[in-house]
Amino acid sequence: MAKEKTIIPSERQAKLIDFIIREYVKTAKPISSSLIAKRSGLHLSSATIRNEMVELEKHGFLNQPHTSGGRVPTDKAYRYYVNMLLERDPRLDIKTEDKSKIRQALSGIPPDPREINKAVAKILSNLTNSLVITGISEDEDFFKKGLIGLFGKPEFREIGEAFKLASFFEEFENMFQYIQKEFFNTLGVPNGVPVQIMIGRESPFRRISHETIMCAKYGLPGNCIGSLTLIGPTRMDYEKNISLIKFMTEELNKLINK
Repeated sequence: MAKEKTIIPSERQAKLIDFIIREYVKTAKPISSSLIAKRSGLHLSSATIRNEMVELEKHGFLNQPHTSGGRVPTDKAYRYYVNMLLERDPRLDIKTEDKSKIRQALSGIPPDPREINKAVAKILSNLTNSLVITGISEDEDFFKKGLIGLFGKPEFREIGEAFKLASFFEEFENMFQYIQKEFFNTLGVPNGVPVQIMIGRESPFRRISHETIMCAKYGLPGNCIGSLTLIGPTRMDYEKNISLIKFMTEELNKLINK
């Protein structure tokens, strides 16, 4: 069987993907060519935009949920977008106020890995509006925050999607051990590790194929290695979430190096 040819979007198509994802993250509504023409600043006609969107759909970057509506990004578009984000600016950016909140949350915590992980799960789930699970390598104890917030997102208002997500977490202890074994062990040393990202169907967990999983690890007192897993819809603010995780792990590593 012939291998599928890898399609690289043109510069104009890349800008369209970027705008469509950013707009869809904000609105959770399909993006139309007329909206792109008005708001994107690309100075393209609606007809040109429609033609480009047809091409992007043909190559798997966009999907049209309704025949008369706009289009939404696919897992392939999110993967392309995330790769471009990391390639052009690996450190990304983070708001000063969010830096302050993280530093304040971590200040004054006793050098107890469990207490630190509790604080990490709480502040990161609040800032990302996602589910965050923290744990300690070689330890079955973990903390999770933000599950209720997930059910308030448009993606989980359908009973079927909410049920699949709830079912996943009923068996999460086994799943967490799998994540620890398969993913955290591949991240290397805790200082300066990248964030590992599994988008939609890239995840081995079929029950949450419409979600994105981000994993990272960090140093903790007592020569322990901490791990965090962030779970949210594929329609998440990737730039913000990656930035927050990177900053959080850097601050945690600073704590043990004082």
